[in-house]
Amino acid sequence: MSKTRYKNQKESNEAIAKAYIENDYTNSQNKLLLVSKANYGKISSNVCYSSVDDKGMNFYEFNKNAERNLMLIERYEWSDFSSVTINHSITKSAFTFVGHDKNRDITIEVKGKEVEQVIRNHSSMEVNVVKRPVWTKVLGYRSQTSWKMFMASTIYTLILLFILHALLPAATHNFIMELASLVLFLSIIGLLIGLIKPKWVLPKFKVKTRKRVLFSYLYLIFSCFFIAVAFTDGESTSTPASTQVSSSQNSVTVASKKDGADSSKQKVEKNDSDKAVKEEAKRKAEEQAAKEEAKRQAEKQAAKEEAERKAQQQAASQQATTSSSTSSSGNYKPFENDPSDDQQSNMSCSGQIKGNKNSKIYHVPGGAYYDRTQDNIVWFCSEADAQAAGYRKSQR
Repeated sequence: MSKTRYKNQKESNEAIAKAYIENDYTNSQNKLLLVSKANYGKISSNVCYSSVDDKGMNFYEFNKNAERNLMLIERYEWSDFSSVTINHSITKSAFTFVGHDKNRDITIEVKGKEVEQVIRNHSSMEVNVVKRPVWTKVLGYRSQTSWKMFMASTIYTLILLFILHALLPAATHNFIMELASLVLFLSIIGLLIGLIKPKWVLPKFKVKTRKRVLFSYLYLIFSCFFIAVAFTDGESTSTPASTQVSSSQNSVTVASKKDGADSSKQKVEKNDSDKAVKEEAKRKAEEQAAKEEAKRQAEKQAAKEEAERKAQQQAASQQATTSSSTSSSGNYKPFENDPSDDQQSNMSCSGQIKGNKNSKIYHVPGGAYYDRTQDNIVWFCSEADAQAAGYRKSQR
């Protein structure tokens, strides 16, 4: 069978494998019935295929880069086994063959039920099919893995929740929300108890472990939380005060109609008067609040202006002091050390203000760069002297 032929035709791997298998069975006495992908328990990076005939089953390993794409690995005869247990799922079927001297676990993809029918028709093996509940065939439950089932259950619950929220009348939302909140509270308590004593909160489960408690009650907690949030109406469930007043007015009006037209008119006028009084009181309260707020704003503005005035006075005073000290000192020249020497012993006011001659920035004791400034140092006795010499203060 030419390898080049299949590459030129750009056939799929399964088509190439099937062509090879059909060619192998050309001179065989066995009748080829079907070909399918398979896994026979060997760890391999290559895909495996099985050929099922009336006498048994061949297993091949497929390698598209090899000279011969398909290589026969193993063959099983139906007569070698006495029974087989089959576990069907949606995408694959697991076969467990039991023999007199050996057992085999084989997985057939897609065509598992067809292989089962071949075994029933062409062998004397006892066939046992595992009966799986319908829910185990649903996506997310097929592997029976705890975390996968937890995620699938949560997603399916959310989908169902959106459907119910759209279908159920709004009158039932409050009741459902309260019920979900109650179950949520009980689930939290059940989770805490179950982590200590699993059998107390898993009465109908055969396997009573903390892992089962964790996944089961976390699912209940999340589900009830989502239900409570979804069915909580946007508006408050309590009746607004204006609605209550309106209801009381309507009830008073209805009652007054029974007593006569005059009595009804008096009740309505009284209610209108009460309403006007309430509105007037509300208006006065709002005006009073506005006046107090304006007063507070005025006080804040006055305090701000006073602080600015004091700051300006203080700055003017410092400027005057600086000018006087500069004029009294005459031609003041600050001490400047040698770039390789930061000693302060020959400066009467050493240890005070340290300036950098290159950057024209001065640093005060305790500043972030005071101790780091070691070259081109100019010493000043005060910040006023440094500023008078054209230096500015470091921001750090």
